[in-house]
Amino acid sequence: MKFASKFYLNKTVWDEGLDRIRFLFDEFDDVVVFFSGGKDSTVLLNLALKVAREKDRLPLPVMFIDQEAEWFATIEYMRKIMYSKEVKPYWLQIPFNLFNSS
Repeated sequence: MKFASKFYLNKTVWDEGLDRIRFLFDEFDDVVVFFSGGKDSTVLLNLALKVAREKDRLPLPVMFIDQEAEWFATIEYMRKIMYSKEVKPYWLQIPFNLFNSS
């Protein structure tokens, strides 16, 4: 099996992430960030907010699907984010079934 060779850019991961988010803002009229409150979505939210500021696209639509089973600290963090003036919040509580089976 032959694998492609790696090649490295002269960019940081942060700068490359910003460029990818800028592309989305340039190509689409509506950009919505789905946010769970975790570390990965926090990084994505911060990238998107930075670009939204640059492009004068605030408030940024941010969506959170509340399963009503989140940790208290997560909900407190979510409130802090969703009440920000830079965010247009979409906090959804949608009933759905989760199945646990073998």
